[in-house]
Amino acid sequence: MARPAKQHLKRRADGRYRCTYKGVQFMGASEQEALAKREQYIRQAERGITQKAPTVAAFAHEWLPLYKGGVSVRTYNDYASQLDALVRQIGSKRIHDVTVTDARRVYSHFAGYSQSTIHRARMLYVALFDTAVEEGYCGRNPFRSKHAQPDRGTTGTHRIITQEERDLILTTEHRMRLAAMVMLYAGLRRGEAAAILIERDVDFERGVIHVTQSARYESNQAILAQTKTAAGRRDVPLLPILADALRGHTGWLVHSVDGHQATGTAYARGWQSYMTALSRAAGHPVSVRCHDLRHSYCTMLRDAGVEMHLAMTWLGHADEKMILRVYDHISEDRVQENTQRVVKKLETMQNQMQLAP
Repeated sequence: MARPAKQHLKRRADGRYRCTYKGVQFMGASEQEALAKREQYIRQAERGITQKAPTVAAFAHEWLPLYKGGVSVRTYNDYASQLDALVRQIGSKRIHDVTVTDARRVYSHFAGYSQSTIHRARMLYVALFDTAVEEGYCGRNPFRSKHAQPDRGTTGTHRIITQEERDLILTTEHRMRLAAMVMLYAGLRRGEAAAILIERDVDFERGVIHVTQSARYESNQAILAQTKTAAGRRDVPLLPILADALRGHTGWLVHSVDGHQATGTAYARGWQSYMTALSRAAGHPVSVRCHDLRHSYCTMLRDAGVEMHLAMTWLGHADEKMILRVYDHISEDRVQENTQRVVKKLETMQNQMQLAP
């Protein structure tokens, strides 16, 4: 694209200088300022930028309800959480200034996450910036670059934690310990745990935890809303081990170092700090995801012989297929128990054969 010839500008009556390019006017307090604005506009036009770009935070905030408002509450909350991770890293940058390196930095937030979670986040970021390209805010989508592809992440389903990890959670002091125990011994989801106010939701007299809300994060702040389904609103048994741990505590279950309800950043950093503390106590790296604790709770219920409909109620599911397909891990204890049942059955059958005439 040819540049306009260098020119000297006349000073206007108001003291400012003006130049034009293809009908667009550029004003400045000096000739250099006006000409610089025109040159910047030309460079942006060459990159396909035709509109003044908003910040990433502003664009994402407007884009989510417009383009994803029709999805389920659970999916919308998932999108909001992923966009919050994007905004924390590059939210103050203008859309057209986002680079491939910025995209890689955003993906660093997802280190240790599952492959499916990382894939969903990438698809969301690609869609967001595809819209920005179509709107003329940027000339290319940095999240589509081959150099911006995230690490694959972990594969397979979530797991049940080991006995060593369980012991570490019980014995290692940290501000995230109570939240971990509630997820492990009451099966709460990450967002549900973040919405628990101990003096309001933990009923020591009745021996239950009232789960009525879930937290999502927008612009890094916790937004409380009803649980994603009617089944999610429930009372979960307050097991003695959990009651003993919670008794005497007040305030938000998930809180920042100053005791306030945790922001998205405080939650993520707190959990990373907790893993560091567990690793230090163990003498080797420990990595437990929040949902691993919920899986472990479900497996504990099944190993204890809890009826399916009760397990569904306590976990906040309306469909038993979810428990059987996703949460019902086969523990070593259950393998040994059922193996012994088979052995006893075979012994009975052999005895009957020997007694037969």
